[in-house]
Amino acid sequence: MNELTEQLHLNVQLDDSISLDKFINCDSTKDFLNILNNTTEDNSISNFYFIWGDKGRGKSYVMRGLHRKHLEDSKQTFCFSFKDKKVTSPEILMNLDSLEALFIEDLESMEISEDWERAMFNLINGCYASGTKIYLSSNIVSKDLPIRLKDLASRLSSFTAIEVPEITEEEKIQALLQSSKRKGLLLDNKTIQYIISYTSRSLSDLLRLLNELDSFSLKKKKKISPSLVREMVNTK
Repeated sequence: MNELTEQLHLNVQLDDSISLDKFINCDSTKDFLNILNNTTEDNSISNFYFIWGDKGRGKSYVMRGLHRKHLEDSKQTFCFSFKDKKVTSPEILMNLDSLEALFIEDLESMEISEDWERAMFNLINGCYASGTKIYLSSNIVSKDLPIRLKDLASRLSSFTAIEVPEITEEEKIQALLQSSKRKGLLLDNKTIQYIISYTSRSLSDLLRLLNELDSFSLKKKKKISPSLVREMVNTK
């Protein structure tokens, strides 16, 4: 158990603002959100989920929203990303099947080696035996991962695949409006159009920008406007 305690120091720290209920709810995401919420039920049809989609669609937000939901239900959980530079040894995957739910992000960044692949295969087998629920995320669907261990590739193919949908430009505008309203921010149409036209168009980057704008406007004691957005972007 001491080894597990050491591993849990790598547990992702959750932002208080992250929640599945706050993920953009629009025509493109309605079915997706229903599926996600169903996975959190104790009587869900599977314990193994592979969440994938192009960079910028909000996979990390979704994974951490799912993580929060399980924590709120008093589940013992662990969440980490393969992009975390502190994740250096396959030993991080040991004993995790004693928990109730795991959230492992950015599987495409896992080192392709016999040690890592065998450790992941053993973890999945352990979770099958213990009933631990696993959520994996990746930029690419599992069959396209360069996995060499056939047994692991086969296990991953058995996961329920859930694609994070791409949303339209209009829905991105609605996402900004929804998020700004929750934060008590007033964004006029000119500011929204400027953000959409002159900054990154990925949903995750847009929502991150909104958080930064909130802090920047308070620091500068100015209301959010196209000029303030430009000033903030130019200071980066």
